[in-house]
Amino acid sequence: MTGTNKLGLILTLLDLAPRLDTDAPGITRTQLAERYLEIHWEHATPYAGPDGDVTLRQSSARKRRGDGTTADDTKVMQEVHRLRKLLKFHHRGDLREKPLDIVKHGIKDSEWHLEWEEEYETALARVRASLLKNPVRYLQQLPGNPDPFLYDPTLDKSGITLLPGVVESLTKFAGILRPLVEFRFAQAVVRFNHETLKLPVDDVYSHLFGRERLMPPPAMRERLVQIQDGRCIFTGDPLPATGGSLDHVMPWSRVRLSQIENFLMTTRSVNSKKADSLLAPDAVKRWLRHFNSNSVEIQECANDHNWPAGIDGVRRVAANIYEALDATTGVWDVDRGIQPIGDEGKRKVLALLQ
Repeated sequence: MTGTNKLGLILTLLDLAPRLDTDAPGITRTQLAERYLEIHWEHATPYAGPDGDVTLRQSSARKRRGDGTTADDTKVMQEVHRLRKLLKFHHRGDLREKPLDIVKHGIKDSEWHLEWEEEYETALARVRASLLKNPVRYLQQLPGNPDPFLYDPTLDKSGITLLPGVVESLTKFAGILRPLVEFRFAQAVVRFNHETLKLPVDDVYSHLFGRERLMPPPAMRERLVQIQDGRCIFTGDPLPATGGSLDHVMPWSRVRLSQIENFLMTTRSVNSKKADSLLAPDAVKRWLRHFNSNSVEIQECANDHNWPAGIDGVRRVAANIYEALDATTGVWDVDRGIQPIGDEGKRKVLALLQ
């Protein structure tokens, strides 16, 4: 393996799986390229090394271009760096460390938003073309020549079709698979950069996949606390003066949902107890009741901070995640802690999410 392309594709499939209809598990080339680009956008932030900031490469290959220059990174990272330069040129370098969907919100009313859209579409087209060559074509080619296990190997210019059961399996086991793939990704990046920098793999893992950079800014968190009347919606306990702890309702380890509806402010104790667990039926009811009762204020908060919103999309993804669960899966109950969801609990949650 000379690059991270295959690992990036697996992460892309893990992210897209809970968003798909199990009866029509097709992924268009554009969907694939958009999510692939979003994942890698987060990796372009320079790493703070002992001798100064360093841009980490994701490939050990160096390819000669037609213009005589040399490409020393994956195609997607080349496009990410090109888009970041455009932001810096227009004096919006502050957006470079934000998630890509936040970037789009941040410049939609700027004088140069058409230039950005044109350059972004160019990047997307190049990533789309590159994906089908590598890694889509080669991901399932493994020692022993196993049968295809993720998607139909017959490449279609419109996209790929996942094989039966793959959507459910990727959704069900995302909490286990994602950390494994991310750590393998970090190991590869360490190897590709070892000539110029001796890096601890744990630090690189945190740099590439740490969730802090994708968190709402402090002012937005304060607004969320105000919308919650200064209390945890799960326990009713008052939040500390510092605002408490931000919780991803649908756990970050299962799915990358950055919409405002997937954020709640809780106490550190509650966030620690819930950790990366899904919610039990009663907690789901409290979460949805909060957003139904405060939808206008929450949308205004998202607009004021150029943050993405969309409760329908969050509901749909959540429903797909719960649909894939076994009855024995542990979920977090406010009063009883981690308990098996059970068949009845699963039915209750799916009814709430309709």
